[in-house]
Formats: sequence, structure tokens, C-alpha cells
Amino acid sequence: MKVRRYFFSFVLIVAARTVLAQSPSAPPKPQQAVVPIDTVAAPVRKVPTLVDTVTIMPYLTASLNLFSGGAFLASASGPGAGAGIEFDLTHTGQKFGLLFDFAFQDLYGVGQNGSFISPLVSGDTGVSPSANAYHYFQYLLFEPFLKIQTKSKRMGYFLIGASLGFAIESETVSIAPNYPYEYQYWDQTPFGNRFRFDLRAGLGVELGKIAGHPFMLEVRAGYPITSAISNYNGPAGNWRIISMQANLGLRF
Repeated sequence: MKVRRYFFSFVLIVAARTVLAQSPSAPPKPQQAVVPIDTVAAPVRKVPTLVDTVTIMPYLTASLNLFSGGAFLASASGPGAGAGIEFDLTHTGQKFGLLFDFAFQDLYGVGQNGSFISPLVSGDTGVSPSANAYHYFQYLLFEPFLKIQTKSKRMGYFLIGASLGFAIESETVSIAPNYPYEYQYWDQTPFGNRFRFDLRAGLGVELGKIAGHPFMLEVRAGYPITSAISNYNGPAGNWRIISMQANLGLRF
């Protein structure tokens, strides 16, 4: 009986182990994917470009104009006015950028006893009376600049560039007492230069804000490479115009 009892116990133990061995095991835990370090996407860095924004500034101009050269007996000076629209291709904090504008400039100057009335106008071939010379020049301009910005809170900047112009009026009026006015239209002579080329420099500063827009002052000056009048009264008879201007505008 003991042998039978031990036998049945042994059978039950073997059967239990067999059933447990055949029972389904718990599902394995999912393994977390390991991403190599060198395949992790790096944050995209914005590469700075020369032009990524544009602001526009219409402006008004007041100028002082200096006329000099051998074309007339005396130099001349006078005020001027103009207007333009400026396109600024830089943003705040950008050290270097581009700026250009399209402008109209009316340049005026007078020279005391700077001219004379020709004998043909005076009616006396032996007399050439002295006269005051009044010079009128008007230009349409395209002006490209390199803009160099400072870290000033007032957004100060410097301009280095050029002024390319086309004359739509170039005239001198000689006026002497008791004589008819003498008019000289330079675009109708071989002495007048239609095109103008100046090297220019300037600086700008923000004066304040109007309705949230910067109110700007720009001061510019340049040196004329070309003459307004060339070879009048001989090879030395050139006439140059140096213009110093102040622009006031609102930047949008």
C-alpha cells in the first residue's frame, strides 16, 4: 500500500510539473528602441543672409549746394530741395546691409558778378557787362549705399555709396541791370552733361517715433566725379556741384 501511495504521489508531481511547463508564459516586456546618438536630429540653425527684410522710408530733402569751376567768373551757392523714397534691406542688429533710394533733387545757386551779358544780347558788340549768374539744375537720382549699423539705441548708422543722376533741367540765367536776361540751356549745347556721378557718404539717426514708426534724420554729402558743365570757355571751363543734404523721413 505504501508503494502504491508513493507511486501515485510521484505520478501527481510529474503531471503537475508537466502542466506547468506547458502553460503559456507571460509576454515579454517590449524593449525600448535605442537611437544612436549620431542619428538624433540637431536643431536647425538659421543662417544669416544679407537681405531678409525690407523697410521703406519716404523723405523730404533740404540741401546746400556749392557750384565752382572755370566755366564762370565766380563760384555760386544756394539752397535746394527734393524728395525721395528709400528702401532699407537691413534689420535691427545686422551690422552690414544694403540701402538704396530713388530721389528728385532741385539744386539752385547764385554767383554775384559770376557771369556777363554777351555782346549779342546787350546790343553792343564792344560791351560785355558783368551779371549775376543764377544756376538751376534738377536731377532724377538712383543712390545705392552700403549701410553700416552701430549698437546705438537710436539706431545710428553710416552710409557709403554713390549717386547716379540724370539731368532734367540744367540752366543758367545771367541778370544785369538795364539789360535783357540771358538764358543758357546747357542740355542744348555740347557742354552740358546729362549724367551725374557722385561718391557719397552719410549718417543717419532715429529722432523718435511717430505712431510707432521711426522718425529718421539722414545727413549726406558727396564729391562729384563728373561735371555738370564741361569745357565751357576752354579745357579748364568745368562746373561742378557739391551738394550737402539733410533728409527727414518716416520709416515703415
